[in-house]
Amino acid sequence: MVRVAMIDGTLHEDEVARLRWTVGRLTGSTPDEQQVRDDVAEVLANARPLPELIEQARRELDVEGRRTVVRAACAIATADGVVPAAEEALLLEIARGLDISPAELRALASPLALARALAEP
Repeated sequence: MVRVAMIDGTLHEDEVARLRWTVGRLTGSTPDEQQVRDDVAEVLANARPLPELIEQARRELDVEGRRTVVRAACAIATADGVVPAAEEALLLEIARGLDISPAELRALASPLALARALAEP
């Protein structure tokens, strides 16, 4: 999620808010804004290669877990209302690495699908 948020080199306020919300939804505990900023800085400072992270997730997660990762990445990518080509390419790379087809990525990233996923308890 951090790599998607930082693809343009800037962590926007909308992305911080979406990261807080997404982490809260996934873990049941919403971090404060400073914790998100600290976590982003730590991830960037200790970044493992993306292909390595994707491969680990592919091995360790079931299909629904991999879909959740892609939905979370899509939620972050759309946080500021703009999905530039670099973010779209990154989403595609993540999806492919997690054995999610481009067609399924489009379905997961559709505004309606994201709205449903974000609204689930």
